[in-house]
This record gives sequence, structure tokens and C-alpha cells, in this order.
Amino acid sequence: QETEFMNLLNQLPLPQRSVLLLHFVEDFPLEEISRITETPLGTVKSRLHYAKRALRKLLEQNER
Repeated sequence: QETEFMNLLNQLPLPQRSVLLLHFVEDFPLEEISRITETPLGTVKSRLHYAKRALRKLLEQNER
């Protein structure tokens, strides 16, 4: 099951996947992710939003 999840995660674009992992796995605050990735905070928030939406859609499709 973990491998399935990683396969789904790997389908996300790298910038979205990176923000998602840094925030939820590494537990970095958004401001720190912005600094680490040298990306504006608004872009980090946007990427996280779209990453969660895309991952949710992939998970739903995978359940069928």
C-alpha cells in the first residue's frame, strides 16, 4: 500500500511533490519551504493547494 501511495505521489509535478513532502513529511512551515526552495510564499501556498487537490483526485481514481 505504501508503494501504491508513492507511485501516486510520483505522478505529481516535482515542484508540487516537493512542497507536499516538505510540509507534511518533513513538517516545515510554509515560510521555511519558501526559503528552502527559493520560491515566493504565494507560490508555495499555490503549489501546496494544487498538489493536495491533484493527489486527492489520484487517490479517488485509484480506489475505483
